[in-house]
Amino acid sequence: MSHTRKPLPVTVLTGFLGAGKTTLLRQLLAQPDGLKLGVLVNDFGEINIDSALIVEGSAESVSLSNGCVCCSIQAELVDAVRLLVESRPDLDRIIVEASGVSRSLPLADTMISVELTDAVALDGMFCLVDAASFPELDYAATELAIDQITGADLIVLNKTDLVSPEQLAQLRERLAGLMPHLRIIPSVQGDVPRDVLFGLRAETDHAAHRSSHAHDHDVHGPDCGCGHDHDHHRHDEDRAHSHDDDRARGHTDAFASWSWRTGALLDEGKIGPALRKLGAGLLRAKGILRVRRGDGSTAMLEFQQVGKRSRLSAIDKAGTQDSAVVAIGLAGQIDSATFGALLDRCRIDAAA
Repeated sequence: MSHTRKPLPVTVLTGFLGAGKTTLLRQLLAQPDGLKLGVLVNDFGEINIDSALIVEGSAESVSLSNGCVCCSIQAELVDAVRLLVESRPDLDRIIVEASGVSRSLPLADTMISVELTDAVALDGMFCLVDAASFPELDYAATELAIDQITGADLIVLNKTDLVSPEQLAQLRERLAGLMPHLRIIPSVQGDVPRDVLFGLRAETDHAAHRSSHAHDHDVHGPDCGCGHDHDHHRHDEDRAHSHDDDRARGHTDAFASWSWRTGALLDEGKIGPALRKLGAGLLRAKGILRVRRGDGSTAMLEFQQVGKRSRLSAIDKAGTQDSAVVAIGLAGQIDSATFGALLDRCRIDAAA
């Protein structure tokens, strides 16, 4: 692939499930300040809810679904980057939002690979950390979250309004223990100035960064402060899921995704309680819902759930008829039939 222009800068956004990546991305796109942005949105599930929630018209967007861009659909990521660069020569920057189960270094290696070196230049990787939920992650989730953190140039410590000053100080100390020189900035609702996020690699050297990452996971020893024993093992759980979402393997074997869609109207008040019945095995759920409200009107809502916290907010999706929900959890702990049955009971036409 030949180019007469300089390689296009790429910013990679990582972070564990529910950390607030899409919220931050939407804020960046809502105020582009004259920049023409290309966006690649990766979702682990079959239905890419995040891509559907990106502010329409604010950027050229490409959806990468049903896999992880750091492994199972890595080739598709390369093709998507090439497509953006070749079809949109007017772009100023590409932003990649990785799925919540993506590892950082394989993704960075793809961005600097020979297939893309003349097209794009990795400008920085930043990782969102959910200040409220990070201390409660289980082994598999913590291991992956630490990998994302130690592979970043910058940590955005998000949702700091949901924890006390003492809890925030403890978390910052734990993160500093993982990477003593890592830059950490606090945020609420992903509100971060763009100039903080762009140009990160001008301040850090990629090769030195990879060395300090210690990809053999030496930093994951008993003193990492995460509260888990990091003896390495394979995650051999069976992946129980709907829609045969089984393309993602390797490090993602510890997780499974479930997708559900319906054209029926839903009861606004039943979605959150229904998914909370799935218990600790559910890490993340998100969706776009067509609901009947208490006054009899119909509305489109964005649904977000992280752990036990859930939120519904109105969105403008005129003409949308279907509702869709994607959930991600620990493999083997949720039965796909149970997942679908719980949501089916949220339909207005469901039997009481």
